[in-house]
Amino acid sequence: MKTGSEFITINDRSIHVRVYNPEQKKTIVCWHALARNGSDFETIALLLSEKYRVICPDTLGRGLSQWAKDPGKEYNYSNYAGIAMGICEHFNVHKLDWLGTSMGGIIGIILASGQLKGRIQHLVINDMGPEIPGDALQRIVDYVSGVQPEFETFVDYQDYLKELYNIMGERTNEQWFRMTSQSLRRKDNGRFTVHFDPDIIQVSDETVPAIDLWGLFKQVDCPLMLLHGQLSDVLTRDIVTRMSAIHAGMKVIRIFDCGHAPGLHLDDHNNPILDFLE
Repeated sequence: MKTGSEFITINDRSIHVRVYNPEQKKTIVCWHALARNGSDFETIALLLSEKYRVICPDTLGRGLSQWAKDPGKEYNYSNYAGIAMGICEHFNVHKLDWLGTSMGGIIGIILASGQLKGRIQHLVINDMGPEIPGDALQRIVDYVSGVQPEFETFVDYQDYLKELYNIMGERTNEQWFRMTSQSLRRKDNGRFTVHFDPDIIQVSDETVPAIDLWGLFKQVDCPLMLLHGQLSDVLTRDIVTRMSAIHAGMKVIRIFDCGHAPGLHLDDHNNPILDFLE
């Protein structure tokens, strides 16, 4: 099975894309969370690649993709959706499935109800709804938009990630090493810091950008699956109930002892997705 990376130019920006088994006829796009990158899908991508060409982009400003030159105009869902359309065009994708974690789920809802309506055949949303509770949104904004932390050693940075992301599910030492090594960069002073542009969230002094996708969510008409981390503060049970009332056929998978968002590196995260897509 072939796997590899490509850098493709979309809207005059270089976007890094991991591609697993590019010769498969069926395609699934896996889009990561706000402050993560496409490497998060490594475990499930290898499983999916038995039957799919798996495309895992790094969003603009994350991972190995270029950073925005005009953050206020480029770091928004409309632009990300446009980048997704450019990726589909580059890889000659007409019909596809979509797996989105958190922000990737939001982009999936936007596309499945709009530019890719009728083309997305299955939509899997990992721990995200059409809205985010205020306290959870503020927590995310504080983490992403604050002063980026610096660490003298790899181990120090790995311990920091463990504190942040242990809620996504248990990992072996090897899995923590891989996640850490794919989530960092060195600054000019030689210290490690996070991989993403500190300007990926555009926040004014007065407001936090609210999200309301209920109208778009109602327009999604493809088969739906929702993964719900039972300890999640982003996807509450009330939001899940409301989503299920809108789409009675939506399959809901509850992941216990897990918060926002299931890391898709464990069998109980991935097996339901494989079954749903099958």
